[in-house]
Amino acid sequence: MRFLCCDLGGTTADWAVFDTDASDFIFRVALHTSEHEDFYEMMDHFLVSYRNHMGTENCMIDNTTFGVAGPTDHIRVSPTNIEGWEINVTTTNAILEDHDHRGFSSIVNDFEALGYGVLYMMEHGFSKEDYEPVYGRFRVGPVRVGEDQGITSLVCGPGTGLGVACLVDGLEKNGFPYIFSSEGGHQSLAPETPEQYRLLESSGVFRGKQSYEDALSHVGLRNMYNYFRKADYSAEPNYAIQSKEIVMLATSGKDQAATDTIELFCELLANFCGNAALAFNCDKAVFLWGGALRLMPAALLKTRFKRHYADRCSHSDRIAKVPVVLLTNADIPLLGCAHRSMFEMDFLLTEE
Repeated sequence: MRFLCCDLGGTTADWAVFDTDASDFIFRVALHTSEHEDFYEMMDHFLVSYRNHMGTENCMIDNTTFGVAGPTDHIRVSPTNIEGWEINVTTTNAILEDHDHRGFSSIVNDFEALGYGVLYMMEHGFSKEDYEPVYGRFRVGPVRVGEDQGITSLVCGPGTGLGVACLVDGLEKNGFPYIFSSEGGHQSLAPETPEQYRLLESSGVFRGKQSYEDALSHVGLRNMYNYFRKADYSAEPNYAIQSKEIVMLATSGKDQAATDTIELFCELLANFCGNAALAFNCDKAVFLWGGALRLMPAALLKTRFKRHYADRCSHSDRIAKVPVVLLTNADIPLLGCAHRSMFEMDFLLTEE
């Protein structure tokens, strides 16, 4: 079987076709959203490219899953990071059939797709290249006799927003893994250090009460950077700077405001993950995701998590047992879409 997979970001959409016999992607293209009128025109463009690459023989797509940022009922979605775009499976199914593929498609939240990707990696085995240890020891091999590995994991990632999803091993609903994609990033930020209090009190930046997402996102990173520039270094704000630029400035050692920013960012992320692990009773692992995080010095992430992750008001001993890893395999969201399509096919076959 072959599955069409799409991980739709704000600026780029990663498209791929996964072949179950090869257990790999056989065709993939990254398309810039700004170059296409809408999602459907971009989808049509990819399917034409796929047909031209594969030829007319043996190229049937059996199922399709789109991973998109935004609340969805698996039938329709308005992407939160692309103004004016709408996606409805009635239309995508028709496009698939127009290209002589099976008209079965569904939409999942981007962090639900990421959750499916983590489940895929758990089932097929993580390799050392798939993750970077951040806190504790993450076991990738089989569980030893008498060892309790836990069953509840979290996937957390700052990007355009702050995504959080919970996975429980073996928990299913209607034949599908039941992945809790939540709005946990919108919890009110609870400052835990004098620097965090100072940040919240600063005029025009966080205005005294904001959510974790207001700090742990691309916009939040930029606001934090401009806060340090103005408050500590009497420099003018740079409202055009991007997250990757801030991280690069910090790692170069040429901009102390940038260094202060990513240190506080990692500290807040550690606080948030510790709180989320308590809220979801996480006992297996916390998986971090995000392009900006993958650019940050691993030693900085590890230091901040060592100091702030398990330092909770109570049950710190429980959180200290839950490892944290940074996912480094960029294919995990697409693999998650393919894994979701496999469950979808099983469901459709059962219905028949």
